[in-house]
Amino acid sequence: MDRKLFLESPSPLTAKCNAVRSGADASPRGAAAGGVGGSSALRLDKRTHLDEARYRIVLRDYGGGLVEIGWSFIPALPISKSGRGLSDHRDANEDRAIRRARSRLRQLILSLNADHLLTLTYRENVTDFAQSCADLNKFVRRVKAKIPGWAYVAIAEQQQRGAWHWHLGVCGRQDVNLLRSCWRHVVGDGNIDVTPPRGTTSNRQLALVKYLGKYLAKGFKDGNRDLNARRFRASRGIEVPAQFLQLPKDHYGRVRVFVEGKLFEASGQVGYVWEAKDKPAGWACSWR
Repeated sequence: MDRKLFLESPSPLTAKCNAVRSGADASPRGAAAGGVGGSSALRLDKRTHLDEARYRIVLRDYGGGLVEIGWSFIPALPISKSGRGLSDHRDANEDRAIRRARSRLRQLILSLNADHLLTLTYRENVTDFAQSCADLNKFVRRVKAKIPGWAYVAIAEQQQRGAWHWHLGVCGRQDVNLLRSCWRHVVGDGNIDVTPPRGTTSNRQLALVKYLGKYLAKGFKDGNRDLNARRFRASRGIEVPAQFLQLPKDHYGRVRVFVEGKLFEASGQVGYVWEAKDKPAGWACSWR
């Protein structure tokens, strides 16, 4: 799992704020002693908050030339949020939620080095999502009892008839007979299928990212927001690489140049680059 570490980049206001601090005490006691108080103290407080703003830059190297880097500006003062479901920008917020979920899905698949697709289906028309989740949990426990260390990343999909089934990203070739036996022990009459992911790319991990990401986005857009947080699950303990970088002072205003340079250093190439339109943030990777 990611370690929540933040390396702060100092603001250009640091020197100016330090100069102000050295000349006066902004506390109420300092004001009473003849120091800076009242409106001056409030201005100093605002400068101090601005000084704490920073860029968060994270590089993830999955090996095999698969590298990504993301960046975002973290303001010192928190942005006020509307109540859940009350925002005037609900559609934009849901789009961001989909992007965050797909990012996490990608990170787990690439960290696991998953390269095969396992599909679990029912013969019966199982429309109860809670039951489907319970069946998946029982299946996973049974498989892990026989194959210690077996890991997966799973996405739920609902068919047009209403039946649920599961798509799992798994690592390496699988014992199909064992998996089928475990699944049928749980659900009675059902089936499994294990195949390499289909796609236009020759890299199976990236093909799996695209394939499962499609089902994740489809689930988010079907209108049932209560299920969104439960459609996607994965084994515990998948280690996602993370290197936190500090933006040098000479790259203020040129963060994209800095991150693309770091991406090239790590992978030897710069593939796709995306920048947000509504805030200073973006993402880049070594593939296209």
